[in-house]
Amino acid sequence: MPRTGGKTSAERMPAGKPVGAVLSALAILRYLGAQGSAVPGAQVARSLNLNPSTCFNVLKTLVAERLVHFDEAGKTYRLGLGMIELAGNALEQVGSLRQVHPELERLAAAWRVSMTAWLRVSDTRVVLVDRAQAPSTIQIHMRVGHRLPLLVGALGRCMAAYSGLSEDELRRQYAEIRQDHPVAFEQFLKEVAEVRETGFAVDRDGFERGITTVSSVVLDADGYPYLALSAIGLTAQCGGDTVASIGAELCATTRRLGATLSGTSARGRSLQSRHHEEAQATHGHL
Repeated sequence: MPRTGGKTSAERMPAGKPVGAVLSALAILRYLGAQGSAVPGAQVARSLNLNPSTCFNVLKTLVAERLVHFDEAGKTYRLGLGMIELAGNALEQVGSLRQVHPELERLAAAWRVSMTAWLRVSDTRVVLVDRAQAPSTIQIHMRVGHRLPLLVGALGRCMAAYSGLSEDELRRQYAEIRQDHPVAFEQFLKEVAEVRETGFAVDRDGFERGITTVSSVVLDADGYPYLALSAIGLTAQCGGDTVASIGAELCATTRRLGATLSGTSARGRSLQSRHHEEAQATHGHL
């Protein structure tokens, strides 16, 4: 699986002048993706502070390319089927997630929690690429494609532990996250350091009150994190022993996936060994 950790594609490419039309098109696509229903073009332009004529021309182009669908009756726009094709191709290129899904199903059934897989797409964001629901009456639903800040919740502590980001950058990103009950940054750093010892992280009621998440990350061949597996459950049902057991099993799972999907380099072997072998034997949702 190609890694998305380490240097981002933006860092590897020479700096250039951003293309305004491309930025407008991306802003429009992201805006439409965040809406619960189709919206008028005027609303798109107004919400994104775009020139109405420019917005219309970009929308018209996106419709022609099937990335946006235009409803003649309501004169409204929503994401088109072309986006699904692009998303499918992108997921194929980052590796076979078919190997990840059975693990999510297994863990969800074993621990009666919801399981999610988050792909690191930049130094600031992760995106939900797969999920498995717990066989229980209470389920936590998130749609594939949902984006979150890199440092959010339990997965954020894991990403921070191996991301190579400076403390100043971690502080900046952490301060921008909207959380129900965030811990102080110093405590966040302490928990990040603990990830390197235990191989997993826990977030109780921090990102969202009443929710506990447990996460562990898959490292690429160079030791950078590119995929996080997260267990999500109700805090009232996640006692200390349960959380520790889930964390240990997540470590074992991410180790297997890391060896299968990304291979190992000298650095990767060292970090993955420390990540998992010291773990205890045998988490806007992460």
